[in-house]
Amino acid sequence: MEQMLSSSVAIPLEMLETARARLKVRRDPRADFAVEPAARELKAISMLGGFRLNPAKALNQIEHTDLIVVPALWRNPKRQLLQEAETIDWIAQQYRGGASVLAVGTGVCLLAEAGILDGKPATTHWHYLEQFARDYPRVKLQRQHLLTQADRIYCAASVNSGADMMVHFIGLQYDRSLAQQVEQQFSPEIRNPIEKKVFYAEQNEQHPDEEIAMAQTWLQQNMQRPLSLQALAEMTGLSERQFDRRFRHITGRTPTQYLHGLRCESARDLLQNSNLTIADIAATVGFNDAGYFIRVFRKLAGQTPGEFRRKVRRKLFSGG
Repeated sequence: MEQMLSSSVAIPLEMLETARARLKVRRDPRADFAVEPAARELKAISMLGGFRLNPAKALNQIEHTDLIVVPALWRNPKRQLLQEAETIDWIAQQYRGGASVLAVGTGVCLLAEAGILDGKPATTHWHYLEQFARDYPRVKLQRQHLLTQADRIYCAASVNSGADMMVHFIGLQYDRSLAQQVEQQFSPEIRNPIEKKVFYAEQNEQHPDEEIAMAQTWLQQNMQRPLSLQALAEMTGLSERQFDRRFRHITGRTPTQYLHGLRCESARDLLQNSNLTIADIAATVGFNDAGYFIRVFRKLAGQTPGEFRRKVRRKLFSGG
């Protein structure tokens, strides 16, 4: 679909391909499956961030599939839903034919439109919870949950939650050992959805400003990229001054401070779960200067990255 989040497509696809590769190493016959992007038509699809996806098949070429992954849509999904009647009908048909369906973020709206969520629990992106509840009163919306499962329908509130759900699905479909191998390969991108957010828990509080929510989501999905206030302002249709003022009002931070929080949380996971050097971690999360990264981390966490790593590893591996 046009303007879908590329990460909500790429991450599940790569995780499934990783599972297939692991099964092939085992010489497991269950490795005999294909993961293919599909769309209404066989033409390139524009995704957020300027990426383009070339579908391998058109929907009308697929008689049956075992799993459908429905990606998240950028911004309010209502306009895109009007163009997806064929996709919605196809999802309903495949589900009734036995397919499992995993939807990410606002992609859950397509399942609701298809009628397959009526009477079932579901979740979606926090910014659209109220709209979803109004539009789909027959769905049992779970506002406090990031993940839901009902029979063969899996809903994830965000891209990160979608990765967690994919691990869960692989564990159910194959075995827990394979799921753990996939999880380890993608760690720390996959995070426990109930894990305490050390640096920016309050940044995810709900608020009604859709333009700023859009910018927050983009920053969360593109934290490694250089920050351009001009690009963010253009993306949201605001002037730089308007964007900066509204962002500060909503988050209590400048865009740079917000981005530093995102990067340092990701760095925290790498410090705890990987053997990368401090310089490599700095580069991985988007800091070009390791010294600058250390200063920012210390300001936010009250300790240097090295001190944090020593403390958390001592706790993790202590015998007592």
